[in-house]
Amino acid sequence: MSIDQRLINESLFTQAFKYAPIGMVLVAPNGRVLKANPAICSILGYSESELYTITFQEITHPEDLELDLQLMAELLSGKRDSYQMEKRYYHKDGHIVWSILAVSLVKDKESDSPFFISQVIDITDQKYTEIELREKERLLQEKDLQYRLNMMKHLEQIHELYRMISDHALDIIAISSPDGVTRHISPVARNLLGYEIEELVGNKMVDLWHPDDLLAMDQRCLLANSDDDMFICRVRHKKGHYVWFETTVKMIRDENGDVAKIVAVGRDITKRKQAEDELCATKDRLESFIKNNGDAIWVIDRDEKVLEANAAFEKLFQWKSEEIINHSLPIIPANLADQTKELHDRVLSGHSVIGFETIRLRKDGTLVDVSTTLSPIHDTTGQIIGIAGTCHDITEKKQAEQLLINSEKLSVAGQLAAGIAHEIRNPITAIKGFIQLMKSGVSEKKLYFEIMSSEIERIESILSELLVLAKPQMVHSDRKDIRNLLAQVTTLLESQAILNNVEIITECEPDLSPILCDQNQLKQVCINFIKNAIEAMPFGGILNIQVKPMNENRLLLRFIDHGCGIPEQILARLGHPFYTTKEKGTGLGFMVSKKIIENHNGTVSVFSKENEGTTIEVSLPTVR
Repeated sequence: MSIDQRLINESLFTQAFKYAPIGMVLVAPNGRVLKANPAICSILGYSESELYTITFQEITHPEDLELDLQLMAELLSGKRDSYQMEKRYYHKDGHIVWSILAVSLVKDKESDSPFFISQVIDITDQKYTEIELREKERLLQEKDLQYRLNMMKHLEQIHELYRMISDHALDIIAISSPDGVTRHISPVARNLLGYEIEELVGNKMVDLWHPDDLLAMDQRCLLANSDDDMFICRVRHKKGHYVWFETTVKMIRDENGDVAKIVAVGRDITKRKQAEDELCATKDRLESFIKNNGDAIWVIDRDEKVLEANAAFEKLFQWKSEEIINHSLPIIPANLADQTKELHDRVLSGHSVIGFETIRLRKDGTLVDVSTTLSPIHDTTGQIIGIAGTCHDITEKKQAEQLLINSEKLSVAGQLAAGIAHEIRNPITAIKGFIQLMKSGVSEKKLYFEIMSSEIERIESILSELLVLAKPQMVHSDRKDIRNLLAQVTTLLESQAILNNVEIITECEPDLSPILCDQNQLKQVCINFIKNAIEAMPFGGILNIQVKPMNENRLLLRFIDHGCGIPEQILARLGHPFYTTKEKGTGLGFMVSKKIIENHNGTVSVFSKENEGTTIEVSLPTVR
């Protein structure tokens, strides 16, 4: 080769060495750096001059040095022409540089001294990326392994839990193949159906269904439109009877979407079905009772809207059900609206109103006497949700009571006739005497006229009271002063008391509130009690009549005699019709009086001790 050609080659090598993008270095066999390009200096962090002062062994990672030296020796011995390896160097700042090292041996023909040409490619970033990826892969594998272990443990727990549930559940849990053959069934089936587990596994449960239910399920197409369903059917017990079951079924599909198994959970609802059947029967009986009852029956909610009314309601009050449903009850007279509201509030608070006698309004505007009963209606939680009411027409009863009262009044009037005749005869005798004196020419005629007028007024007063007692009257309630009423009654009975040597003493406290009453009926009550007291003292005595406030809303009227008293065995039967100890008594007097007092929202009590006397206490409401 010519000198010029050699110079050109050397120039090209020098340029390629210097500007190569990879690290290049010429190394002597002893490891000394002979020449280094800028790329290797950048890779290792040393300047070219610094590299000349160190050997490659000093900056090679100990774990890679042995292999590197071995391969270099093989180059020197001619066993190989070059080698390549993955090698780690120490950077000047101490961190490790990963590289791909390619080494070739070159011999200088002029000096006959060999040297190595080393090419170094920095793969640190790539290496660390690989390491990181391998680490992540390792962690993922560990995580996947842990996940699998956890899943296996979880599955074991689920299996154990399922076994516990299956073994101890009160419901039957069954797993069957897609064709309906039972593959597993929980032990409770033995208790509920009487079969051993071996008798059920391998067979179809539908073979035990009631024929009617099997036909119904065929018509219904169970599980046709969904993977889960619920049905109720009867299953034949081993002893032959049928048990009601409510069953939930679910199809389990595999990864291909095909049905792999069917899971069913069945609950014994025999007692519930029996209760439902009994409830339905009771409901039918109740509806029949309401529909066919002779009394008017209606139901309202808490807002007093009508929910139901029976045929008797329509007949009594002339309203059709469709006219009043979801409307307010139209049978309450305007003047009784407040009273009815109080009754309803009492029922909604949990109480009942039984046999309350009142007046109700028909569709045509006429009034009817009724006995009404109100009861609260509860829901399943015990909350009151409405009122059930019944109304019984007591018009005939009221008419009979009025006839009884009038009959008793006439009876009293008849019994008082002797005393009244005596009371009238006295003033008439006086009037006859004064008339004879006037005929004889006595001059003091004015005084006689005054006495005669007074006696005539007394006769008129007695006869008026007698007519009021005997004549039938319309029931009419007004505010009355009890003291005036007692004064009128004692006037009527004063003569009978005198005939029996009985003194009537009336004691009334001042500032008594008036009462709302029918004065004729209340007079009849007072006459009856006073007459009985007079008859109880055949040898005379004192009859005390006391009136005083009981509380701010009621007053107390007492009749106290000191007569023969009432034996205890008779006292218990007092008020029973036609029971009397009098020779000509009917036993109706006290019963009628008691009824009148109750119609005035009052009460009557009798306290008596034989041979000591009797006290009758009447409590009546007052008005402001």
